[in-house]
Amino acid sequence: MDTGWPVKDVTQRLYDNLEPLAKTDWIYGWPLLAFIDTIGLMFQDAADLVQDGPNGEPGWAILLDIDRVPDEGLPFLGQFIGIHFFQGIDAPTMRQQIRDKINWARGTPRSILAAVALFLTGTKTVQMTERDAGAYHFGVVIWATEAPTDTSATSPVVTYVNKFAKPAGLQWTLTVNPGSPPSLTYSQIYTKLWTYQYIYDQFQTYGDIR
Repeated sequence: MDTGWPVKDVTQRLYDNLEPLAKTDWIYGWPLLAFIDTIGLMFQDAADLVQDGPNGEPGWAILLDIDRVPDEGLPFLGQFIGIHFFQGIDAPTMRQQIRDKINWARGTPRSILAAVALFLTGTKTVQMTERDAGAYHFGVVIWATEAPTDTSATSPVVTYVNKFAKPAGLQWTLTVNPGSPPSLTYSQIYTKLWTYQYIYDQFQTYGDIR
């Protein structure tokens, strides 16, 4: 029915049960439907969780299905693999972090590079040098055109790396180079942690890598 606003299934089911009272509802601008909708919306979220899915998925299964779980249920799902999300990360990023089990790589170069890149734009180019100023120090380089506005010691990017990616006991320095990142170098290939097999599968020539 064309009511002028979207009606979800709980409201529809309630309204269908009142069919004898609704025969002329459309004439007056759907006042009965509007009233029923205020009730249906209160129960819709719960109904989405407990009722079977569109393809026969059993009730409650949505909470453990990365493709179907509502955005607000992602922190609940993430806890099963030990993920605690950083405040401000959007829902698509949360879903991908669950798929990647990103916290299982904590303390590795891969984890640090991914954590910094999360706050960048453009090509999200990050370079990392381990043991640059000592055995317990590493350096990370990004470029101004892709960097967040705040890169201070208390910025979201530094806080995130410290809390979710960096090994305990290590110190690090974030450097913002002026301008844009250069064309791909062997150093960047190294820090991306690509394997030779990945490069072989993804690129036809050395020029394609650049």
